[in-house]
Amino acid sequence: MSRNPYKSMVYKVDWFAFTVSDEIDKNEAKNGFVLLENLGYDLAEFETIPGRYFYNSGLTLGGYVNIYYNDYEKELARNTSNSRNYVFTGQGCTDLAQKIENNWVGLFSVLKNLGVKITRLDIALDDFHGVVNFNKMENKLIKGHYRSSKKTYNVVKQADVNGDIKGYTLYIGSQSKSSAGTYFLRCYDKYAQYRTKAQIPPQEAIETSIWQRYEISFTKKKARKIIDLMVYEGQTVGSVFMDTMRDIVEFLEPTKTQEKEVHKNKSRWKVSAWWEKFLDGAGKVELGEPERDLDLGGLLRWLRVSVVPALKLLEELGEEKDFDIHEIIKEIAPPEYSKKQNRLFNNAMKQPNSVILDYLEKFKEGKL
Repeated sequence: MSRNPYKSMVYKVDWFAFTVSDEIDKNEAKNGFVLLENLGYDLAEFETIPGRYFYNSGLTLGGYVNIYYNDYEKELARNTSNSRNYVFTGQGCTDLAQKIENNWVGLFSVLKNLGVKITRLDIALDDFHGVVNFNKMENKLIKGHYRSSKKTYNVVKQADVNGDIKGYTLYIGSQSKSSAGTYFLRCYDKYAQYRTKAQIPPQEAIETSIWQRYEISFTKKKARKIIDLMVYEGQTVGSVFMDTMRDIVEFLEPTKTQEKEVHKNKSRWKVSAWWEKFLDGAGKVELGEPERDLDLGGLLRWLRVSVVPALKLLEELGEEKDFDIHEIIKEIAPPEYSKKQNRLFNNAMKQPNSVILDYLEKFKEGKL
């Protein structure tokens, strides 16, 4: 482990959703999406999708930026409203962070001044060194060696046919819907998730083969309260995250009385040193720079290093065993692109042909 594993930790906004009134977003344009354009998006790049959340229409950019709205020439749902719902998924937040130069607090402030209603905010902390062992957290929960404002926890493990664990997620708090909103903690093995989906993880995760994510999801009034703390009280993403983490769970060490018996009152138990150290260290971590898109050059570089050698091997084997791996690949129905792959495709489509050809020439020459 690095001498200071906290240096590589980063916070990021990993989900952001809000509603805005038609009046504000149209701004006298019949079918305008003023906020979308002011955030740096081109409406022409969006595709039509079905509506949801009581809206009868929708638009999407690669599945990672979604807008749900009402087309008043269509039949309206009974419980709908005169508003639009903007949803930025994890990849959508990465894309948006680049457009706003990672100034989330500035964006929150502008949106609040416009009367926008925040409906969900997820903040994630990425750890590439495994500072805390998830199994240790689970054991503490099983033993009851913790205190929490939440009543429930749940552990979900995914295993392969041999019983080997391929995915791990620990939830503390309920995901149930509430009119007032809620918040809960989700801890999971992000590296395993990427391996399962055959995606390319960040360089930090490639170097350590570790990528643990701590994610707190806030909805409705809880989300708006967190944003107010950052906009009006100057709190950082790290401070609101860790204050909430302490509220959700503190792992404890049973403390004994003078008679050498364990205190029945958990308020007398001490917080586990390893958990206190984690909360203190991670609380000082800054909001990470916007994740850079894997561009076409990066994809081709990965292809040359990780895929081409295997293909060459299969080509030689095919010559001896009478099969053509390239023909087989053409016959395979490809899975749907991930949101990250969609973003890469959209970005590559904006590049002039000369840039694409330059990438391909460098790819052939091994100069990427």
